[in-house]
Amino acid sequence: MSDGVPADQQPVYPVTFDHTLLHKVGKLDYNGAMPLPASLIASIVSAIIETAAQGSASTAAQYEMYTMTRTLPPEAKLGVMQPPLGDGLVVIDGHPLPLAPTAQFRNQQNLIVMPMTIQAQKDVVYLADASGAIFRVWMISQIEASSHPKK
Repeated sequence: MSDGVPADQQPVYPVTFDHTLLHKVGKLDYNGAMPLPASLIASIVSAIIETAAQGSASTAAQYEMYTMTRTLPPEAKLGVMQPPLGDGLVVIDGHPLPLAPTAQFRNQQNLIVMPMTIQAQKDVVYLADASGAIFRVWMISQIEASSHPKK
């Protein structure tokens, strides 16, 4: 009996657990190497060997056949863009054009890329906003360039 309360009526508190004990015996090692089953390792190795044995006989045209086709805006203009210099301008078809603060550049896989990662001249389609600043640029393949309506 404690504090005037019979033992069978005393509140039951949860037992505290010292988690450091598990670390000491090695059961909670979050940064340790995970064991990989031998069958998984064998599967990965065989897939790598099979891929290497097939060679890279696929061409860019074959690759494009498997990629998702994207719909480019028909009002977008076609041009050849020089690599951006980082001065707020982009040179397309020899004309320096201002970039909008919200300009987006997309590569041939339709992923957004940073303008300074573009290191070579590219075929592009682009859109300008109401003030004439370029705000969307899509880098395109030769197939997309030939199928895009000329502006």
